Amino acid sequence: MMGNKKALVIMLSMLFAITAVGASGYYIFTMFSPKTEAAEPTADELEELTVETEEITTNLLDDAYVKIKFKIQADSKDGKEELEKRLFQVNNTIIYEISGMKTDNLKGREGIVGLEKVLQKKISELMLDGKVVRVYTTQKIIQ
Repeated sequence: MMGNKKALVIMLSMLFAITAVGASGYYIFTMFSPKTEAAEPTADELEELTVETEEITTNLLDDAYVKIKFKIQADSKDGKEELEKRLFQVNNTIIYEISGMKTDNLKGREGIVGLEKVLQKKISELMLDGKVVRVYTTQKIIQ
């Protein structure tokens, strides 16, 4: 009978010690791990990282045409500089993508968001020193 009590006390002591070590490790890990919160950039930070395209006018597949303009956000100042140097390639990519679309592809929120995501991917593929974080449509007229 005494042996069982002693074994129970030892088991409970070990369980408590393991729990205390685990809780301490978790606390230390959360306190000293780097914070990776993705905060929205300020207006000044956006200005330092974005490039604006000229107004682009191109035909669509269904004989309509679109006038459109974008702001493209790079991931760094080096990325912005590269975007500025590659602006002719960026404009070319935009024209290629849009001229292969129909009016219905560009209508509504889904159309704009879809185009922005395609352009983000395609323009990022051009870049060597950075990548495109986001493409903002700043003007769009379809006629």
